[in-house]
Amino acid sequence: MPSFPIFRAALPATLALTLGACSMPMLQGAGGGTDGTRSATLQLARANEDAGNYTEAAKLFEQVLATDPNSVAALLGAGESYGSLGQTLRAEDALKRGLKLDPGNVDILNQLGRIRLAEHDSAGAIAYFNRALNESPRNVSAFTGKAVALDYASQHRAAQAVYKRALAIYPTNYILLSDYALSLVVTGQQERGIRILQDLIRDPTAAKHVRGNLALAYGLAGRDTDARATLKTDFSAAEIKHNIAVYHSLRRLMAEGKPIGALVFG
Repeated sequence: MPSFPIFRAALPATLALTLGACSMPMLQGAGGGTDGTRSATLQLARANEDAGNYTEAAKLFEQVLATDPNSVAALLGAGESYGSLGQTLRAEDALKRGLKLDPGNVDILNQLGRIRLAEHDSAGAIAYFNRALNESPRNVSAFTGKAVALDYASQHRAAQAVYKRALAIYPTNYILLSDYALSLVVTGQQERGIRILQDLIRDPTAAKHVRGNLALAYGLAGRDTDARATLKTDFSAAEIKHNIAVYHSLRRLMAEGKPIGALVFG
């Protein structure tokens, strides 16, 4: 991870009801021995996970596992929830148990890849994303994860080859295009990457995903005025000043030929 974190534009919040532990009554017998109660508990767990209530979701997934330890759906959900809570060891334990039961489960493979990347293990992440692509050659999450992991490792040309393969299948995919553009920027193709990002921010429903990337692209291209104007929508003056300083540091590293993948894609 960078020693000087970049303040990025926040992702748009998912519109969902808040399903906290006190906002919805526990199902009678939830996590019990019948298929019906397990199914209902799984649904409630997923609803909490979707709403960002990861602690409650993990508890509910564990209730299912207490009576059905071979539930791949509950192991995946528990792994996702623990991962979101930053509890990497518990997350990987649940996911690996699920993978042992269902070795070709693409969702589990992708989640394990994301966790490895969050732990700065790009090689481990790439191995999982490759396994996911072997199982599902058109899986957009696996494509994206592998490309970002390669960029993190500063293997930008290899990353761009993956983006191109994915974009040949999904030419308008917003996340792929945004990450591809940033990969272009860090390999000196600033104007091309900036044009892609400028086009993406015209989407009013998704602009927050990419304004931070566009500001970073401007900064790496030495266009500080444009970077400040882009950041102004989402950040305070102090945060903007910090980001501009980070961009200057990254530009110096690039000029010296130093790898910056982990700093930009971390």
